[in-house]
Amino acid sequence: MIKRVLTGLLLGTSLWVLPAVSDVPMPVSFSSVLELKARKPDLVKRYGNAPSQTAALWMPPLRAEGPVPVIFLVHGGCWLSDYSAEHIYPLAAQLAADGYAVWVPEYRRVGEPGGGWPGSAVDMTLALDALADVNNPRLALSRTVVMGHSAGGHLGLWLAARDPSLIKPPVRIVAAVGLAAITDLKAYSLGTNSCEAVTTSFMGGAADEVSEAYLQASPASLPSHVPVRLLRGTDDGIVGPQQMSAMRSASTMELPQAGHFDWVHPETAAYDRVLDAVFDVLGVSIQPMRPVTPAKTPSQELAPL
Repeated sequence: MIKRVLTGLLLGTSLWVLPAVSDVPMPVSFSSVLELKARKPDLVKRYGNAPSQTAALWMPPLRAEGPVPVIFLVHGGCWLSDYSAEHIYPLAAQLAADGYAVWVPEYRRVGEPGGGWPGSAVDMTLALDALADVNNPRLALSRTVVMGHSAGGHLGLWLAARDPSLIKPPVRIVAAVGLAAITDLKAYSLGTNSCEAVTTSFMGGAADEVSEAYLQASPASLPSHVPVRLLRGTDDGIVGPQQMSAMRSASTMELPQAGHFDWVHPETAAYDRVLDAVFDVLGVSIQPMRPVTPAKTPSQELAPL
């Protein structure tokens, strides 16, 4: 409750709180996440011609007087088309209820045309450009936090590591939060669980076959332009602790008894840590804005991928 009051003060919003939500015991299963309900988004926008190239926006209540920071929230699911953004909608809706605007991109994944590397990453850039075109005075687009879960954490951290000059104004990424995020694709590809086994399909080959692509795709190999916070549960059997330690420039936190899916279940104690992380990174990211140079088109940007 106290954290939500402080969050409102940091955001520059009216002082308001929500009733406390009873904690669901951790760890939770993916099926329990699928059972959650969420209100419909306030806006759905298409950013490309492919069926999966859409994004949805949740706005906070009007009593949260704006402009409010934006969370660019990327869902996981082992980069597979079997798992859509809908399972992260309850998290998006709760973050909006707690005072943030939340932009959730769907993207091309393994199993559909254009999915995998680099197509899934290109969709992140296109969805971010589409956010820049949303005309809503309540959005503080210059205070955008990128957050992603699992494979979505990989894509979100990759997006936050791009050269800031490539980002279309008025969007400015000020921080990134990884929830059980994959950061080192080469190391992850050597694992044997069902999600680790997808890595070679996502990358289009094994690490020894397309080694340069693995380096370009791994957030752990890229420079950090913004503060990064990584969260992981000690009972996570899908993303191991080495994925957190691989990003040496990030601040990290492990939550006892939390599994892989607790971070996207807003009725667990892990959700409070998610709020803490956003609150903290927004606090340390308040700094003068750098001059903005014209954004490059996706086609101009493919070379650095």
